[in-house]
Amino acid sequence: MLWKRLSYHHKLFIVLIIASSLPVLLLGTIAYKKSSETLMQQTEQDLQIIAGQLITAIEKQVSDFDRFSILPYYMPEAFTIFNQPYVPQEEWGSAELNAQRQLIRLMSAYPSINKSIKGMVFYGMNESISGYRLSGSSTMNKNYDVSEEKWYQEALEKNGGFVVSGVHEVKQFEGEVFKAVTVSRLLLDEQMRPLAVIAIHISPDFIERIITSSQLRDTVVTVVDADNQLVYASDEQLAAHLLEHPLESGADGTWVADSSLEQRNVKYSGVVRVNKYLGWTIYMGKNQSDILQGTSKIRQYTVVIAIVLMFASAAVSWLLANGLAGPIRRLIRSMRNVETGRFEILEAPNRYDEIGQLHLSYVRMVKRLNELIHSIAEKERQKRKAELYALRVRIQPHFLYNTLNSIRMLAILQQSPQIAKLIHSLNRLLQSYLKLNDELMPLSREIELLQDYEKLMDLRYTNTFEVKWDIPDSLADAGIPAMLLQPVLENSIFHASRGLSRILMIIVRARLLEDGRTLCIEIMDDGTGITEEQIQNLLQERREDDCANIGINNVNDRIRLWFGREYGLTLRRLEPGTAVIITIPYKPVRKEI
Repeated sequence: MLWKRLSYHHKLFIVLIIASSLPVLLLGTIAYKKSSETLMQQTEQDLQIIAGQLITAIEKQVSDFDRFSILPYYMPEAFTIFNQPYVPQEEWGSAELNAQRQLIRLMSAYPSINKSIKGMVFYGMNESISGYRLSGSSTMNKNYDVSEEKWYQEALEKNGGFVVSGVHEVKQFEGEVFKAVTVSRLLLDEQMRPLAVIAIHISPDFIERIITSSQLRDTVVTVVDADNQLVYASDEQLAAHLLEHPLESGADGTWVADSSLEQRNVKYSGVVRVNKYLGWTIYMGKNQSDILQGTSKIRQYTVVIAIVLMFASAAVSWLLANGLAGPIRRLIRSMRNVETGRFEILEAPNRYDEIGQLHLSYVRMVKRLNELIHSIAEKERQKRKAELYALRVRIQPHFLYNTLNSIRMLAILQQSPQIAKLIHSLNRLLQSYLKLNDELMPLSREIELLQDYEKLMDLRYTNTFEVKWDIPDSLADAGIPAMLLQPVLENSIFHASRGLSRILMIIVRARLLEDGRTLCIEIMDDGTGITEEQIQNLLQERREDDCANIGINNVNDRIRLWFGREYGLTLRRLEPGTAVIITIPYKPVRKEI
């Protein structure tokens, strides 16, 4: 509604601003989107390479621990403590003490090889336990059952294979519990019999040192083990989100996390790499706002250009509107005069652009309207004259109707009942002709008029035809236009009896179709018949000078005018003869009193 109330000047102003600014905004949006997609793809490719390098570095570090786990094989003298049945420490002899010293020397040497090793433990199959801890007490907690640990069970199952766990709490030593990644292996003797399980407990800080040395600025890293348990996280909240929505196991890909991370309002995206050797998964990503920081300039330039174009468009639209509004206002004033009936003719325009052409066309239109109004006034005068003439013509059928009544009374007085009946039938037919444009009449009344017409035709064509009537009483009140069936019966009498040496049989039948809403009237004869070509010609649209098919066509036209084009008249060949089928809607009407 507001747009309709705006003036042409304001509409032009708005349209020009939109037309100039929209392409810029659209191109800027497309450029921003494309550059953002390119940056995201490039960042994803870079992160894939960095993540691959990082997971390789982690794998290399863990593989070093794997090699450390087989060092005891190079000191077989330390295994003597596990080859013999378990002996309590207080009952050890010189051999056991010597083996224990060798074992402690071996374990204490590991932290010097790699500072990430916080301790190690040997779990002998003879139930002996020996351990060393870099900081804190190295006394073993005899009450702790290591067999419940998952990494221990996996080491036994692999029968000498390498096992690496996620981060867990180490409770084997007396004193403070600490967290570590455990590398373990089942040690076997020369006969491949299990001797002991070696467990090297590693601080997860070795991952942070690798990441720090890689100088991954503004990059978040999360490492989880095969059980989706956290090993390392540079962002605890993001790591918790990723652990709640893990990717399909063993699949590399990408991830996006829009942080509901404690109202931080940040969105991360990155890549995922899975290391089959360790079974670990590394998530590496960046804040999208940091990635797309360079594209913000494109957006700023787009806004600035759009604002400049809006002001330029405003100035141009103001100049154009002033040049166009004047002639249009003059046209509006003239149109308002025309609305009140004053056909004021404007001067010819002195410009040849579109506005000038519009002005010229308007002047011609006003002149033409003035001529048409005078022409219509003349036609109305002639129409009134024709209506008066038509009224005079309609008096003639009434005069004929009254005259026939006088002749009928004279025939009755002279005792000629047959002539009186015929004149009465003719009177009824003339009366029906006068009602052709009135409302529907009952079918029973239409049949009575048709029977009157039959009597008149029988007088003219004696012993030429015979009519049988099959009209159910239940359809007597069905509404039908007046004198609809007479042209069809007339057509049967005139044309079907030609060339016959016998009496023509005509059947008039009425029935309801299966839908219960359509009245079907059939007029069938056993006469000379009709060809398909004649049927097509009879139902064709007639020309004004074509009188041959006027009867059938008139019936068909009247039905369609009354009820619509879904109803009408059809012709069908019989053997012998012809059937005329009329369909109209069944509408009961009250019988005239």
